[in-house]
Amino acid sequence: MLDILHQGSKAYYIDDQGRDHSIPVFSVGKHIAEERHVVKVEGLENSFKDVAKKLGIQDNHSIHCYISPPFGVSFPEHTDPIDVFIYVMEGTKTMIIDGELFIIEEGHHIKIPAGVPHRATNVEPSIMLSIGIE
Repeated sequence: MLDILHQGSKAYYIDDQGRDHSIPVFSVGKHIAEERHVVKVEGLENSFKDVAKKLGIQDNHSIHCYISPPFGVSFPEHTDPIDVFIYVMEGTKTMIIDGELFIIEEGHHIKIPAGVPHRATNVEPSIMLSIGIE
């Protein structure tokens, strides 16, 4: 998995206030191992095009990977201007979408329509893809 993440174009960790901080892509493994913050890697469209295709997504999309330790702080509630698919690769992702709690198990996904408020609560560890339809 680290080989794939190192192919990303940008990487970040998310601090306790939900702000992202740029980190070198080659240091992603170190940040994941520390299990202190959620790690985000952007620019993985080529690495996970099979997942996008499985979800029926063809062209004009972005793929970001989020690696979350248990109770890792993520972004505060927000909306996106585009539809976003959340696909869980490992673990269980917990999210609040439009005020409702969703538990997304490994191998499953959920679609968040553009403009719908949401946030991750990360009760359990997970690796998930955020696929935005541009």
